[in-house]
Amino acid sequence: MQISDGLVYKVATYAVLTVFGFVFLYPLLYMLSVSFMSNLDLVDNTVEWLPTALYTFNFETTWRALKLPGAFVTTALVAGASTISVILSSALIGYGLARFAFRGKVIVFALLLFTYIVPKTLFFIPRFQIFTEMGLKGNLGALVVPALTGQGEQAALFILIFYQFFRMIPKALEEAAFIDGAGAFRTFWNIALPMAGPAFIITGVYGFSIYWNETFLTSFYLDGKIQTVPMLLGDLQDTFGAAVNAGGGGDFSKNPNLNFTEAKAFAGTLLSIIPLAILYLIVQRWFVESIDKTGITGE
Repeated sequence: MQISDGLVYKVATYAVLTVFGFVFLYPLLYMLSVSFMSNLDLVDNTVEWLPTALYTFNFETTWRALKLPGAFVTTALVAGASTISVILSSALIGYGLARFAFRGKVIVFALLLFTYIVPKTLFFIPRFQIFTEMGLKGNLGALVVPALTGQGEQAALFILIFYQFFRMIPKALEEAAFIDGAGAFRTFWNIALPMAGPAFIITGVYGFSIYWNETFLTSFYLDGKIQTVPMLLGDLQDTFGAAVNAGGGGDFSKNPNLNFTEAKAFAGTLLSIIPLAILYLIVQRWFVESIDKTGITGE
């Protein structure tokens, strides 16, 4: 509407942003408030948002129960290796679909969309059998190998992102490279990839967060031999008692604050998302710019 000034416009803009921001931030603020409450505060009707005191025992104990910071390193390795693999395969497949015409291309697109639409549990049993026969079950290969072959988590979406971005690159640049004697792979490596920075940032941040929070596939394919933070978070209620005893917390019957409640669960949840929050704070500027750039039209 080409409106950039005026008190009414600014008040309306900030009012809308505040309302939507509160809707998204309310669950996080609620978890943060409850995580600092003792069990006595939870049953006290006079305590709503502000605890009577900052009760840090919830974070101290869940930190031990989640086996931090070692579990952070393990999860980062699992998510990082899987994300890099799915990005490389998605970029290569997306470039091939964007720049080459071949027989059956429509069928490939249809199968690509099919794998994106159908529930991932549909492929669970055949994948489980294949991974068992290939000896991938119980190690990182169960996540990396599918990612390298274009079958990683949300790989179809990442392929489409690269496909759309490569289509926006002017063909004249690649034609000039072909005239100079560059082959298809060299053109892809030297021309297309350097210009696909925004697509790499989007898929990198989104893919890392997906693999970081993945629990269903990792629980079955890794067979408990590799435990990520979300997997440990699912067993937090069972491991909380052992963490209390290891830290010399005391007698559960005499101290009601030692019993597992939602305050401990919220504290563990907040601890598990800290690396993702830090990652987004670091890359959020480039992430927003990349989303904006992927919407421009090419030649």
